Amino acid sequence: MNKIKKRARFYCRLSGMALLFVTMTVHGQNPETSGGKRMPDPKTELLADSMYHHLMPQQHFHDKEQLIKILQQHEGRPTDLKHIEGLGQSDFEMHYLVFPLRVAIVVDPARPDQLSLPRIRKGIEILNRSLSDAWIQFKTVRIDTIYAPVTINSLKDRNYEVYYAFSIAHDLRDTISLYLVDNEENLCEDYRCARTQGFSNILETYTNNVVIDKFFVDDFKVMPHEFGHYFGLLHTAETVFGLERVDGGNCTEAGDRVCDTPADPGEVYGVYVNYSNCEMKGLKEAGTGLEYHPMINNYMSYYAPCYMRKFYFTPGQLDVIFYAAVHIRPNQIIELGEVPEF
Repeated sequence: MNKIKKRARFYCRLSGMALLFVTMTVHGQNPETSGGKRMPDPKTELLADSMYHHLMPQQHFHDKEQLIKILQQHEGRPTDLKHIEGLGQSDFEMHYLVFPLRVAIVVDPARPDQLSLPRIRKGIEILNRSLSDAWIQFKTVRIDTIYAPVTINSLKDRNYEVYYAFSIAHDLRDTISLYLVDNEENLCEDYRCARTQGFSNILETYTNNVVIDKFFVDDFKVMPHEFGHYFGLLHTAETVFGLERVDGGNCTEAGDRVCDTPADPGEVYGVYVNYSNCEMKGLKEAGTGLEYHPMINNYMSYYAPCYMRKFYFTPGQLDVIFYAAVHIRPNQIIELGEVPEF
């Protein structure tokens, strides 16, 4: 257990206080961009073969030639529809990579709190909308109720040992579990009015879940944010690899390592943000005097929502998600789905 935990990295989203995470080494390498290129070309034939290695027949789709064509269509710029259309294969029909999703409502017997199905469906629709440009969709394959006296905060007890034990007991092998969990009743008395919204691992395969506070199941940012981590994204203000410079010169190796997300000083500097026009003004980088202009309403940022502005992933972030889906999570793909209509 200790060995596994040293390879894990948890990201928690909290309201009312700064980011909290257990900082360990990332399990799996986050894909990089370099020299202005958004993503490396996938090795389509090998990638198609890898999707069938050690998988049971019922756990994946069967049209290998179709898969190879899709990966070839995505080659180079995997989520850029204009690039895909520009390859000249007008008769080719695009499909989505469909992942199964198991929703598990965790109920404390001492204070049972069930969620309504409409709220759950809305949350899944929000998630699928956010991932549609990454050519990924989730299909709800089952909804379970788990009776356990846990909260989202108690799962983090003892350096997440409670969470690991819970995951071992309840995770499914090739289907991600979305655990919808209660929070504490006395947040302001016990947690200084801070609230954990959710948490997830980055590309870890020992656990296979995302944990969300029930309160935020249909929030427009929380679910996409945590699933962004699940598919390899870091916070835009990430510092574990070093501070990204405002000029972007070290974007492949510092910050979130995605070059089309500008340097982000972090939500502690939110006092410089005008949330009406969604811009940071007046904060300059020490030494250069260059002004920070982070993406305030990016799914992976930590700022408050902007007035009447949608959240979004950048093309580079979408490519990371797609790359992780086909290289890290291929065992979970169950079918090629039709383009959804929202």
